[in-house]
Amino acid sequence: MIGLQALFKIRETYIGIAATIAFQLIFFTFWMTAYEGINDRTENLAIGFISEDTAIGKEVINGLQQSLPFKTQDFTSIDKAEKALNQRRITMMIHIPANFTAQLQSGKEANIIYSINQANASLVKSMMEGVAKQVTEEVNHTLFPVQQGEVIKAFSQQISQLPLEQNIAIKVQDTVATTIKELKDQTVTSTIIKTNDVKGFAANFVPLMVIISSFVGAMVMIMQHQQAAEMVQHTVSKWSLFFARQLVNIAVAFILPLLTIGLMQLFSISSDESFFTIYLFQALMFWAFLCLAQVFVIIFGNGGMVFNICALSLQLVTSGVLVPNAMLSDFYHRLASLLPATYGADGYYTIIFGGSAENLKNNSSSLGIIITVTLAIATLAVALKRPKMAQQVEMTIPQ
Repeated sequence: MIGLQALFKIRETYIGIAATIAFQLIFFTFWMTAYEGINDRTENLAIGFISEDTAIGKEVINGLQQSLPFKTQDFTSIDKAEKALNQRRITMMIHIPANFTAQLQSGKEANIIYSINQANASLVKSMMEGVAKQVTEEVNHTLFPVQQGEVIKAFSQQISQLPLEQNIAIKVQDTVATTIKELKDQTVTSTIIKTNDVKGFAANFVPLMVIISSFVGAMVMIMQHQQAAEMVQHTVSKWSLFFARQLVNIAVAFILPLLTIGLMQLFSISSDESFFTIYLFQALMFWAFLCLAQVFVIIFGNGGMVFNICALSLQLVTSGVLVPNAMLSDFYHRLASLLPATYGADGYYTIIFGGSAENLKNNSSSLGIIITVTLAIATLAVALKRPKMAQQVEMTIPQ
C-alpha cells in the first residue's frame, strides 16, 4: 500500500492513465467516423475505358459507363490510359481490342483486358478484381443473344442466295439449329493484368509499416527532447535551445533512412528507384513527421502529446494505406491533404510497387511545404513565449 500511495502522489501516474484512456477515445472516435459509409462512396473511385473496336465494343463501353457505380474516363490511346493508371488517377483500365466484334461475328470468343494497378490499398485491388469478374459475366449475358443473332443472320444470307428444294431447306435449318446450340454461352473471356505487381505478401504492408514506425518514433523522440529541453531551459536561451533541437531533428532525419533502406534490403523488399531517391524521400518524410509532432509540443508543452495521438490516428485513417482516401467523407478527404502521412504512403507505393516518378516528385514537394509551414509555426510560437531565463531573473530580483 505504501508503494501505491507513493505512485499516486506523482503526477506522471495520472498522466499515464489518462493517456491510456485518451488512446481508446481518440482511436475509436476517428476510425469509426472516418470509415462510416465507405461502401456508399465507391463512386469516388475512377475507372478508365478504351475501346479500339468501333462497333459492339463501343456499345459495351457505353453500357458499362452507365451501369457501373464509379467515375469513368474515356481514353483515346493505351499510352495515356497506362499513364493515368500509373499515376493512380484511375484504379483500373478496361480495354476492348480492335477484333472484338469480328470475334463475336465469327462465333469465336472475344476478350476484354482489365489492367489493375497493384500500387493501391488492398481494399481497392480486391474490389477491382471483383468488378472485372462481374463485368465479364454481365457482358456475356448481354452479348450471347447478339452472337446468336449474328450467326443466324449470316446463315440466312447464304441460304437466300441459293435455290433450295424443301428437303434441302429442312437440312439447312437443322444445320443452323445445331450450330446455334453449339455456341458457348461464355462468348467473352477476361484477361486481368496486374500492373506494378511485386512478389511477396509482406510488401503490401511496407507503406503502412513505415508510416506507423516513423511517426510513432517521431512522437517519442520529440517527447523526450521536450523533457530534456525543460531541464535546461533555465540555463540556455530559448533560441539557442530551439535551433539546437532543429539541428538534432535534421541530423536524425537524414541518418534514419540508412536504417530504413538497410532493413528493406535485409527483408528482400526491392525497388526500382535509386538509393538516393529512397534516401531523400524517407528523410523528408521523417523530417515532416518530426516537425508536425514538434509544433504541438512547443505550443502546448507535454499536453501537446494528446494532439500527437490525434495526429497519429488521423494519419493512419487518411493516409490511403488501409482505405483509399477517395472513399472517405469530404472532411477526412480534405484533412488528408494537410497531413504528411498521405504523401508518405503515396510515395512509398511508388517506391515499392513502381509507377510514375512524377508522383514521387509531387509527394516530396508536398512534404517540403509541410516542413516549411510547421517550422514557421514553431518559430512563431517560440518567439511569442517569454524566455525562462528572463523569468528566473525577475523572480530573484528583490522587490
